[in-house]
Amino acid sequence: MSHDKRLRIVVGFLALSMAGCGSASNASAAAGPFVYVANTKSDEISQYRASPSDVGALIPLTPATVPTGPFPYTIAVDPQGTSAYATSSAGEVSQYAISPITGQLTPKSPATVATRSGGTAAIAFTPDGTSAYIVGANISQYSIDPVTGDLTPKSPATVATPPNPEPIAVSPNGKYAYLANCGGCGYARRKTPSHPAAGAAAADRQPAKPSYLVEYRINPRTGALSPEPIARVTTGNGANWIAVAPNGKSVYVATSTSGVWQYTISPTTGRLTPKKPESTGGNEHNIVISPDNKNAYVIGVSSSGVSQYRINPRTGTLSSEPVSTAATLLHPEALAIAPNGESAYVTSENDGKVAQYTINPTTGKITPMSPPTVRTASGSLGLAVAPEL
Repeated sequence: MSHDKRLRIVVGFLALSMAGCGSASNASAAAGPFVYVANTKSDEISQYRASPSDVGALIPLTPATVPTGPFPYTIAVDPQGTSAYATSSAGEVSQYAISPITGQLTPKSPATVATRSGGTAAIAFTPDGTSAYIVGANISQYSIDPVTGDLTPKSPATVATPPNPEPIAVSPNGKYAYLANCGGCGYARRKTPSHPAAGAAAADRQPAKPSYLVEYRINPRTGALSPEPIARVTTGNGANWIAVAPNGKSVYVATSTSGVWQYTISPTTGRLTPKKPESTGGNEHNIVISPDNKNAYVIGVSSSGVSQYRINPRTGTLSSEPVSTAATLLHPEALAIAPNGESAYVTSENDGKVAQYTINPTTGKITPMSPPTVRTASGSLGLAVAPEL
């Protein structure tokens, strides 16, 4: 599932300018964007650059990994591309600075920040990079230092949620946050003395019926969420991921039981109204929307595939059937698209590889690269692509 926008952008541009003055060859050799994968079985993050000269194929950085907390479930990069944050089953968030030249992650000081909600599962940011929201048993909310990127708890530090919250997303205008309660899914909060057993449902967590997609209002001055949801609509059980369209008009929820649920956003209140049809597709795990708002890409664990759906430019509804598909590794977990919309990446729970794809800029068709995969540690769940400055 960031900071004072103007200052962050200035800092980013200054960093890039100084890098260019020092060594143009080094900067161009390590040009991003950069891709990060959270590996649960080795408690580390794999780091790559996506080669612009090779259609976005991943190249491991040196070093190829950095350590993180136990059982990292999610990794996210702030909107400015200067900081990365990884959740942990230990109820903490590891925070890193991103080198604008090499893309390498360096632990901040302090290296971790505690959450108030136990094991954590999802991270979302306001578009201006001033606030972060981290979902566990509830939502922990933070301000992000405009210079260092450090997380500081807001007041109040947490916000209540429906039972079993999981995915969270923020509207492009920064006014609303949407969260779904995911009955029976989630890895981060099921802990054992060693590593948790990966699985789509924990035996001790029964599906919540019905499940809801709830809306919080974001305070424009403080970034704090409203103490309680201001509205809710029914959504499918097993909600795994929420995607908000870049144009701010639609919300999509990937569920493991009933496909992708789709909603229209009110331009004045942020309230959600189910589209017609209410849902489409099979049992899905993750969904992302292309930067041009023309296509949605969905991965399904049972199908071990990634599917492209067209988005109706007038209604925002997804096409009833995929217009292109491609195979993934077994048990695909997370999906991300490069900032230019021309490459995509998928992690796998058990295969120790990341699948990589090209996206046709005209048709949106998704096709495996050559080679179709790159190595990573086993148990890769979280995935993030840094935006290009």
